[in-house]
Amino acid sequence: MLVVDIALVNLRFDGRRLVRKNRAQPAFVLAGLPPQHVLEEVPLNLKVTASMKAVTAGSTRLAFSVPDNIDSLELSLDALLGWARLVPMTVPVVGPQSPDTPGTTVFQGLPRSVIEFPTRLFLTYDDPVDWVVRPQAQQADGRTALWHARLQLHGERDGDVRLRAFATAGDRGAPPGNSPITADNMADLVTLSSRAELVPPGDVPIDVPSAPLHAEQFIVTPQGSSVHLHGLWESPPNTPEERERYRKVGRHFPNVVAYDHITGLGRDQYVRVVIHGSLSTGHESLLVTETRRWFIASADDGIVAYLHKEQYIVVKQPEVEYGAHTGFQHAGREMPFRTLRITDRVTPLIQTRTENPQNVAFWVNLQDSGKDFDFTLIGTDTEGRKVSFTMPLVFVPDGLTDEQEQLTRLYNPATPTEEMKAMMEKRLRREMHGQVMAMAEPPADAFGSTSHAVGTLTFGLGTFALGTQDGTPVVGQPHVSAAAVRVPAVEQFTPNAGDLEVKFNATYLQQTMQGHPAGAYLDLQRPLSLTFGAEQAGGLSSPNSAVKTITSRAGVIPDVIKTDPTTGAVLDAAPIKTIRDAFGGAQLLGIDLSTYLKGLVKDQLGALQQLDDNQIKDILDNPQRQLPAPVLRIRDLVDGQQGKELRYVWKPPLERPTTAGGGVDPTALLDVSKASLILDARTVRSTEAVEKSTVQGSLSHFALDFFDIARVEFDELKFKTSPGQKPDVTASGVELKFSSALEFINSLRSALPADVFGPGAFIDVQTTGLRAGYKLALPAIGVGVFTLSNVTLSAELVIPFDGKPVAFRFSVSEQKHPFNVTVSLFGGGGYFSMLVDASGVQEIEGSIEFGGAAALNLGVASGGVSIMAGIRFQLDNNAVSLSGYLRCNGFLTVLGIVTVSVEFYLELTYEKNKETHQSVVRGRGTLTVSVRIAFFSKSVQLEMERSFAGAPGDPTFAQCFSKDQDWPEYCAAYAA
Repeated sequence: MLVVDIALVNLRFDGRRLVRKNRAQPAFVLAGLPPQHVLEEVPLNLKVTASMKAVTAGSTRLAFSVPDNIDSLELSLDALLGWARLVPMTVPVVGPQSPDTPGTTVFQGLPRSVIEFPTRLFLTYDDPVDWVVRPQAQQADGRTALWHARLQLHGERDGDVRLRAFATAGDRGAPPGNSPITADNMADLVTLSSRAELVPPGDVPIDVPSAPLHAEQFIVTPQGSSVHLHGLWESPPNTPEERERYRKVGRHFPNVVAYDHITGLGRDQYVRVVIHGSLSTGHESLLVTETRRWFIASADDGIVAYLHKEQYIVVKQPEVEYGAHTGFQHAGREMPFRTLRITDRVTPLIQTRTENPQNVAFWVNLQDSGKDFDFTLIGTDTEGRKVSFTMPLVFVPDGLTDEQEQLTRLYNPATPTEEMKAMMEKRLRREMHGQVMAMAEPPADAFGSTSHAVGTLTFGLGTFALGTQDGTPVVGQPHVSAAAVRVPAVEQFTPNAGDLEVKFNATYLQQTMQGHPAGAYLDLQRPLSLTFGAEQAGGLSSPNSAVKTITSRAGVIPDVIKTDPTTGAVLDAAPIKTIRDAFGGAQLLGIDLSTYLKGLVKDQLGALQQLDDNQIKDILDNPQRQLPAPVLRIRDLVDGQQGKELRYVWKPPLERPTTAGGGVDPTALLDVSKASLILDARTVRSTEAVEKSTVQGSLSHFALDFFDIARVEFDELKFKTSPGQKPDVTASGVELKFSSALEFINSLRSALPADVFGPGAFIDVQTTGLRAGYKLALPAIGVGVFTLSNVTLSAELVIPFDGKPVAFRFSVSEQKHPFNVTVSLFGGGGYFSMLVDASGVQEIEGSIEFGGAAALNLGVASGGVSIMAGIRFQLDNNAVSLSGYLRCNGFLTVLGIVTVSVEFYLELTYEKNKETHQSVVRGRGTLTVSVRIAFFSKSVQLEMERSFAGAPGDPTFAQCFSKDQDWPEYCAAYAA
């Protein structure tokens, strides 16, 4: 029951005792013990089907110095194992930590005590110690106790013995895979407990958080040691500079902070290694790896005892602060939470890492299901509001040399599969369930202006790069890369908007909220089109726009502020294209408003910086000021009322569109060179009253120019709508002028009122729209043989409330009531009407006929003849038609007995369909002859009709020219 090798240094046997060979030299007794530890492989699960690998430690050598007061030793078992009288030798702290000669335990010329425990780790004493040994075999009940020696403090029976790990057996390879303690763990124990000074080249010594190992029990036996060993250390600063200093001295950055080891006769019973690290959110945490021996019944082997490893994480730092002082690229603006608190202090058992957990960052997965463990977090926003959510996190051990590369692989896989993409989206996109939180720190005087009900938050990790999802990942710098939030101001206009996908505004990130003219902090991922019915604006306009930017000062505005994508700086002007894209579909009197919007300059954007009710009023009252972007904002009611008021207000700068050559666009119906448009809509929702919406606005100093035919000028057109009431529309300073082909009508203005909306005019406001105009019948005008009668002039302006374009109709008499013209013996009549709207001429129709008649009575015979000719033209959306006719008839009566009449009618019609481009010419002629004699009459009619159909369309240019023959001649003609 005893296996000990004894070696003597400077001692000889004189026949009776052991005496010193040289009294001037120290004498030593060396005890060599069998391996004291077996390092076993840990199976990945308890269903073991094969033998597990194991390696034993090397022999342990205990060195004892014979005190000077002892001249000789008996050559007996009691004397050689009576170590209490001897002085245990320890490996010195200062100097080389490797033996003078490899394979020995001689350091600085003297034998030292070296205990290999656990396998491949070398321990020695850190304090004076004693070995308590009972040399004689101890027997009881016929059994002999195993020989053993107990380590204790010198002169004390109780108390922990302090030990130092001074080296590892690096020449024997790595420990078995998935063993209770890894090679890096052992290297850290050496760094933390050896008390050796580490000095990088050209640098000051490293402040190592050194502390010895504590042995509550350390018993050596021939079968292995029975040990209760533990250690506890502080974690060193985990900075790139500190990690580099450890690398320079050839040491692994120590991240072991606790170590417990219990063995029985060299076999592990319990091993606990605690690794210091952080969760990806920056919370200081500990990865605890516990290995226990489990006894399992096996059908083949009976009861076997395997090692079983379990891991879990302990959150050491429950709450972390974020902000400008924590290293964010944008001073923490990309992280809306000022603090995050984790409520899970200890996780359930997590999946055991097969690789070295000390050097690998990993997602924390549950042991049983393999699914992510969702930590419960409570975030505190910039307004002190707390919200809770869950999120899986990554554990990152301290000291990783390739930390950024590992995090990049975890958060942004290089070649992700669809399954990986779905998993990452699930991991990073977290449900917030509509909790209200501030997405940015609000201005001091606008508390709550940045708060939203949040559906989801999408988190990233590390340095936030504009234009990309994530930059270089950095532990402790989580940010929100996207979110889905409710925007109350938008919801009032688009009830089905729901959660809107947003991201942080570039100017806000780069230059703070104050760097943006309107205090922007969020941008919609996709601009949201707001479509307003014309009935909401009294028929005057449909101010459709695509809003994108969410601000603290002006609510929600379109993306009309041009910024530098890199610096976020507001540039001098937003291009016309950007402005028009933002307001595509906006209507003004049924006309596309986006073509009349003026480009914005940087100076105009100052109107969006401070917008309270008084400042908005000043802008609306001042003709020289504009509100360059529509503002959607919501605020609490004042005067103690409970509720909200939503406001939409806009006063855009306008200009008349021009052609490429710089002239006025002839198709531009509105002349807004001096115009001012104001739109102000308010919706009040309170608990005491039913929802009330009021829309009012005005358009002043503008004109409607109908394709250089007629021009209607307005000093001001006002409107106001309220619940349960007809729109209140008033117009002032309206004047109608004709030009070009209708300029002659201006000569009749003396017969018209000075203001067509004055006495004699009409205005009719109905639920479908507004009609205004006049209808005037002119008295008969006779000048010599010329007579003009039955003439009416009418003009009508129609502003629909259903979004249709504004229309203007002018007519001279009507088809049912044509005007009459006579000149001596000749007479005729006709009518003319024209309808135009914002899209162009919709209908033109007119006709005129003229002719003469004569009669002759000679008594015996009488007769008469008449000739009439006319032409009619009609143009509408789908077709054009032109027709003309000639009708001649005459009669002759002789003595009242014989009557002969003849009628000739010729008609020619041209028709063209605009949709099919099919044209048709039709001709028709009729000759009718009637003869009546006394009581007998007879009529004969001859008819002829022909039609000619044209091709569906004119030939194309390519069809008219031959590529090989005609085209070169055509080009040469121009060249000449």
